[in-house]
Amino acid sequence: MRAGSTCGWVACAAMCGPGCGGRDEPLAAETAPTTGAPFTTTAATTTTGHGSGTGSSPGSTSTASGTTTTTGAATTTGMETGGPSCAKNVVLTGYWPPTNEMLRPWSTNPAQNEGGWVGANWGGHGYDVYAFFPEFPPDGDPTNDAIGEEGSVGSPRSELRVDYQATSADFWRIVDTWQPVILLTTSRGGDIGWELEAIEGGHGLGNAGGPESDWAPDGYGAEVLPTEASIEPRSWAAISQYRQGKTLASSLPIDAIVAATSPLGLTNVVVDMETGGNYLSGFMGLHGLVYHSVAAHNVAAGHIHVGGALPVADAKVLIEATLHAVLQAHPAEGVACPRR
Repeated sequence: MRAGSTCGWVACAAMCGPGCGGRDEPLAAETAPTTGAPFTTTAATTTTGHGSGTGSSPGSTSTASGTTTTTGAATTTGMETGGPSCAKNVVLTGYWPPTNEMLRPWSTNPAQNEGGWVGANWGGHGYDVYAFFPEFPPDGDPTNDAIGEEGSVGSPRSELRVDYQATSADFWRIVDTWQPVILLTTSRGGDIGWELEAIEGGHGLGNAGGPESDWAPDGYGAEVLPTEASIEPRSWAAISQYRQGKTLASSLPIDAIVAATSPLGLTNVVVDMETGGNYLSGFMGLHGLVYHSVAAHNVAAGHIHVGGALPVADAKVLIEATLHAVLQAHPAEGVACPRR
């Protein structure tokens, strides 16, 4: 945690001492953690503290009643209550190892998960869990390659790649298809083993340029920044609204996750009161929180930075403990599903 941070959660101060922060991605400038209203809504809605915003599904119009009509791949007209025929999907995303490796059990792709998908009614919580992440041929190790090289970006056959344009297109395709009621994004961090990001967005404080210049170049392809012409309109709307100190708060049950993971003694568990940074981690993290703010059926979303040196076996234990905590905080019988 960088100097000047304050902790809004009980466990935060105990988890992180001086010098415990750090990650191996470009960082955003310091920003004041102000919260803002979801975009694409017809009535302004303010998010305060760490609760959820309300609004429409991505690319839609909204009314105060919550009835929505999407323009994406799926159409939502209000919500239906839970039941045996109502799929309640949880989506997990990862980037560089160990995040892609820890998420393999929840992939339905046999090429990525030879052991078979374990996500059906995972843990008996009443949710189906799905994971999406890149592969890094030829050796699976992106640290052998410079930022922006193919080995660092990930295979073009992957569900996700470490690239602004691919992430934008793939994120909206995934959430439009799976309509997650819970969305947890992860990426590789630095020295901190399990870093729960409290807010996302807010970059470019004092930046006279456009939203694309708030972000660090990804080094890949002809366009290395998330420009209006190269990313999905919903992504552009997100980075255009949540900048210049305007942020969105995580809606994950932060205290419950800390209580579930810290006693395991596997690594340092920290609540970061700043953001996931101004590289792909923060870009993906912001997408998750924007989805929560505009998708009425989504009850929780947030981002976790996973230490690059954390053993995969430990990361798997920690993500399972985190999932249990999140799903227990949102009993499935009380969560509505989007109407298809």
